Amino acid sequence: MKRKYVIVLAAIMLAGCEQKKEVKETPSRPVKTTVVESRSVIKKNFSGIVEAVEYVKLAFRVSGQIIKLPVIEGEKVKTGQLIAAIDPRDIALQYAATKSAYETAAAQVERNKRLLSRQAISVQEYEISLSNYQRAKSEYELSANNMRDTKLTAPFDGSIEKRLVENYQRINSGEGIVQLVNTRNLRIKFTIPDVYLYLLRAKDPRFLVEFDTFKGHIFQAKLEEYLDISTEGTGIPVSITIDDPSFDRDLYAVKPGFTCSIRFTADVGPLVENSWSIVPLSAVFGESEGNKMYVWVVEGDKVYKREVTVNAPTGEAQALVSKGLKPGEKIVIAGVYQLVEGEKVKIMEK
Repeated sequence: MKRKYVIVLAAIMLAGCEQKKEVKETPSRPVKTTVVESRSVIKKNFSGIVEAVEYVKLAFRVSGQIIKLPVIEGEKVKTGQLIAAIDPRDIALQYAATKSAYETAAAQVERNKRLLSRQAISVQEYEISLSNYQRAKSEYELSANNMRDTKLTAPFDGSIEKRLVENYQRINSGEGIVQLVNTRNLRIKFTIPDVYLYLLRAKDPRFLVEFDTFKGHIFQAKLEEYLDISTEGTGIPVSITIDDPSFDRDLYAVKPGFTCSIRFTADVGPLVENSWSIVPLSAVFGESEGNKMYVWVVEGDKVYKREVTVNAPTGEAQALVSKGLKPGEKIVIAGVYQLVEGEKVKIMEK
């Protein structure tokens, strides 16, 4: 009987020793961290396209047959240069007839004025001649305008982007003849997401433009205008113009339709609270359900999950955090989905 007690006691002692061997200290998980800093400069990259500021489809105000069309596509023209002309013969005949009627009516008014002063005619007769004169004058001026409109000239310096008709073709009034574009005065158009609207309201926003055709050449640009609403949910339309002295149009022959990349920098400091900060996007994570965002904050040698408010991505793989963090706090920036609440960590040296 004593032998059985000894065997049982030995088994209990052996089990206790094995349990002591199994209880080992959990190793600290190595993590990369960064210190939260208060920053306000945000950088974003966009793609844009070049558009002409002045862009017009030229047309005649009168109908007729084209007899001159001296311009070709791609040709540069000056203000006042002849673009096209239509046969003026029919309009010239009308002009001559209305001019004669106008001169006759003007002379009749002068005669009736003298007759009226001598009371040789009634006031009613004089007023009829005056009405005829006004009608004849209007018809004459219209004919004179039609004569001038038989020639189509360039309203500004530019280039013929496209010819829409051929010489000797008969055209109607208002029908497009050529598309004229001012290639010296260009703007760049691009669209930004709605959440970045506040960036455009920053003090002195800056833009750097690099055309795909001229890689390696970067030019400064300024904000021209933007809409403060999103049209049909497609984003905020923005226009900028290049104001860099080094942008030589003869050297850099940028045309409407060219594409470019835009580097947008904005200092939102005056628009946000001092507690706002910028953190790496890799530090921010969400749960499988819900829209809440979190970061792991290192306190001592352990990590704790904290909810944060992410205002918007800022570019350069960073996010603007408006609530939940304070400058000086340490957060995990890699492997955030492998951590658990209260887990012991070891900070990796950079």
